[in-house]
Amino acid sequence: MKKVISTVVCLTMAFALVSCGSSKSSTASTSSSSANSSIASTVATMLGAAPATSAAQQAGTNAGSAILSMYNNYKAAGKLDMSNTSNILSAIQLATSAMQIKDNYKNADFYKDFATGMVGSATNLITNNNVGSTINTLVNTDFSSLSALGSQITGAANQVSNATVKAASSANTATAVSALNALLGSLE
Repeated sequence: MKKVISTVVCLTMAFALVSCGSSKSSTASTSSSSANSSIASTVATMLGAAPATSAAQQAGTNAGSAILSMYNNYKAAGKLDMSNTSNILSAIQLATSAMQIKDNYKNADFYKDFATGMVGSATNLITNNNVGSTINTLVNTDFSSLSALGSQITGAANQVSNATVKAASSANTATAVSALNALLGSLE
């Protein structure tokens, strides 16, 4: 039990550290991915736990935290408001993670680690009972329009321009946003 608690604390701390310094550019996310794993391993070692994250688990953690963030905003607004900067950033983060699970969907180890990351980061929202259907939604939805918005995010502070807000609310993203609204509604 202590090891499980240590692992959860480790993941939470590692995610917090990674979230504070992450960048949404594709070049930075490649280099930050290895930095994220390194940070997680360091925190795990400090807590006396085995390194807790694989690339798949980190991708699942990112997906789960993005869904949790959008869900909280969805509950407050009654819909997924794509003029909300937090929702735009979360949607981009989720789109990136969705591409990773799509590419590795048939890899049982990747799938298991991805699911573990999702359940761990979206506590009480994504559970062992609904993680499979949540992953299926990610795999079966075309998030390329949302993923493309990542190139419009600038600076370490993840600044979202008015053009990005307009693009996030455009007809190009309507299918993906509709799928996200349905996903968030199914988690109630």
